[in-house]
Amino acid sequence: MQRMYQMKALIIINGTLPNSALVEPLLQTCDLIICADGGANQAIKRGIMPDFIVGDFDSINSKTIGHFADTSFIHLPDQNATDFEKTLQIALEKGVDSATVLGISGARFDHQLCNLNVMEKYNPKIELNFVDDWGTGFFITSRLEFEGEIGQQISLHAMRRVEGIVTSGLKYPLQNEALEWAVRDGQSNEIVANPVGISLTSGCLFVFISHNNQAWGL
Repeated sequence: MQRMYQMKALIIINGTLPNSALVEPLLQTCDLIICADGGANQAIKRGIMPDFIVGDFDSINSKTIGHFADTSFIHLPDQNATDFEKTLQIALEKGVDSATVLGISGARFDHQLCNLNVMEKYNPKIELNFVDDWGTGFFITSRLEFEGEIGQQISLHAMRRVEGIVTSGLKYPLQNEALEWAVRDGQSNEIVANPVGISLTSGCLFVFISHNNQAWGL
């Protein structure tokens, strides 16, 4: 029997967390909070109490460990997986259906690329998105339809070739077209009508929707 209730998690990794106005609603709606190693250092700064702290614990500091003494620590020393990936493994074990990730940006650029790679890898298993001060990002493999704000910026990127992309409600529409890394991207499009529709026939497409009060210079 299919479970009717969808379990939501908030995952905090060791990057820059968005402002409190963006974080607070997520805290109110999540069922589980999981920190990836040094992400617990970020959580303590915001007064966030995680349910689990996961990783090889090479980034978390001793003060944070002491502060979260009553929290469940899961030590996973495997060096073939990042601490972010380990949190997703635990989330799946706990029955999580969807998760929002905080701290995915603001760290070393190679870490940011790795984080996106992990998100794409786990996209078929768990519904993932990240939120930062600029917007929200996620991957899709089929059709997406949503209500946006007129004038809101949206970008489409392919980490590898994505074919058959059709969009509606955007200033620069795509009609059965392809995007591919280092060949063509869909940077800085704009919502002009609702609902916005994005579909594709093959591949995995990265979508980034800006917060409407953010202006992009690209």
